[in-house]
Order: sequence, then C-alpha cells, then structure tokens
Amino acid sequence: MRKKKRNRFARLGMLSIALLVSLCVTGIGYAGWTDTVSVDGTVETTSWGGSLSDPDPSVPSSKNITLSVASPDTLKVRVSYAKANTPYTGTFKVNNTGTVPIKIKSIVPDLPSDVTASVSGVSEGYLLEPGETKSAGVSTSTPVEGKEYDFTVTFTFVLWNE
Repeated sequence: MRKKKRNRFARLGMLSIALLVSLCVTGIGYAGWTDTVSVDGTVETTSWGGSLSDPDPSVPSSKNITLSVASPDTLKVRVSYAKANTPYTGTFKVNNTGTVPIKIKSIVPDLPSDVTASVSGVSEGYLLEPGETKSAGVSTSTPVEGKEYDFTVTFTFVLWNE
C-alpha cells in the first residue's frame, strides 16, 4: 500500500486563511462601530403662559366702570362717580397662551383702603387647558359717595404638572 504524501504547507495555508478571515471580520466590526451618522431636523418644545385680555363687547359691564389690561397679567380697574355701597361689575378674559395646561397660582388686588373687590369666574387654583379662554368678572364697591378710584388686580400663572 502506498502512503499518501501530505502537503507540508497545508496547515500553514489554513492558518493564513483563518488569520485573513479574522482580520476582515475585525475590520468590518471596527468600521461599524466608528461610523458617524448625522441627523438634521427641527425639535419643538412646549410653551406656556397666561394673559388677560379686554372684555367681550357683547357682555355688558356696569356704568361708570372701565377695565383695561395694563400688562399681560395685570388688570387695571377705574370707577368714576361711584354711588355709596353700589356694586360695579366689569368683565375681562383670562387666556392660556401656551401649549400645555396652566394654573392660576394667585389673584392679588391692590385696593384703596375703603374699597372692596372680588373676582368671579376664575379663582386661585383654576386650571386652564391649552388655548382656553375663560370669561371672568370683577365686582367692586365703596361706602363713599361720588368717589373716583383706581385699582389693579394681578394674576400669577404657573405651569401645571400632575
């Protein structure tokens, strides 16, 4: 029987091929982990804010009372020729100008000493949904006849989180 001759370089060839394959796999893996990907786009976040606005002209106010918005969160009230102990009422709007809910944290009137006032339609803790507008009113009276007086009502709005 004849003995087969083995190729002495067969093992060396297989080792070379194995090293070449492992080098290729390592190169492909390295390229996959070091590749840079750029993404271009626009991201919009939410906005929040509250404001006051002038009254709806179709809702009547009492005679002798004028309301105006002094700043986005401050209402200016003027009563002319007041009769003693007569309530005067004016209307205005409270608006959520943002894209998330807000809450009224505080309503602070800055009144003369002999004047009383109250806000109706909204109160501290009232929640306004995004884009919501709520009609509200302010009522005032004084015990002094023929008096003319001014005061402000300032609202503080906060972002509402559950």
